Amino acid sequence: MIDPIQVHRIDHKNHYDYTQQHRHSYFEIMFFLHGGGKNLIDFVDYEVKSNACYLIYPGQIHLLNRAPGSHGYVIQFQISAIASLPLQRLLQEQAWSGLGAVFFEEHEPSMHNAMQIVELIGGCAQSKSLYRRESQQHLLQALLFDLFSVRSTKTEVKPLDFDFYLFLQLIDVHFKGNQNVGFYLERLHISEKKLAVLSQKYLGLSPLQIIHQRILLEAKRLLVTGQQPHKEIAYDLGFDSPGSFSAFMKKKTGHTASEIQVQMTEIHKQ
Repeated sequence: MIDPIQVHRIDHKNHYDYTQQHRHSYFEIMFFLHGGGKNLIDFVDYEVKSNACYLIYPGQIHLLNRAPGSHGYVIQFQISAIASLPLQRLLQEQAWSGLGAVFFEEHEPSMHNAMQIVELIGGCAQSKSLYRRESQQHLLQALLFDLFSVRSTKTEVKPLDFDFYLFLQLIDVHFKGNQNVGFYLERLHISEKKLAVLSQKYLGLSPLQIIHQRILLEAKRLLVTGQQPHKEIAYDLGFDSPGSFSAFMKKKTGHTASEIQVQMTEIHKQ
């Protein structure tokens, strides 16, 4: 992406092979005025419905198979386009919440409201104003707050305790090569007991399980893209050998890395 915010029709031609599973470094908000097809996001298969909105995060595996007649718009944006710190935190917390990618489906009033802002964001791109980017950023933030408000009416998500928020943030940055809970405790300056209580409260897991969960997710993402041999993936994720990586995958999933790769690839072919 050249501009931090871009608006396109869903059927626009991307610079990459969008017919294969892929991942990118920016966010996408997809609006489908008319549905049809499948939208595969991080190994979850969503049926594309009309008057629906979906969010894809940076780094997620994605493959859209549109049915004939399916159409809408997509907004692509970098995190740098979000100046609001509360909104940055909201985006991160929603990514960790496990709620999925759906903002709304088959809800014409929400689509009508969203399209009004989307049109304004797109119109700013054609403007010669010196402040067009600032206008786009404010409009995008208003859109996102509105979309999260729609979601919150269906599922209440309470803000995370700040220490736990920092723990998850640290994992996202350091999970490659840092599986030791002590590494994170040293940077959080909280007790092991408190971190264990917070981890159980919010995710129902131990701190170590949360770290392993993040490593496993990244391993699946790397395996499904098929761009690296397993040996490189092992070292990229911080394992000291391909054997220890294979043992980790087998213990956590009951399957070898090769078996998982086949399974994940087949999911994205259906």
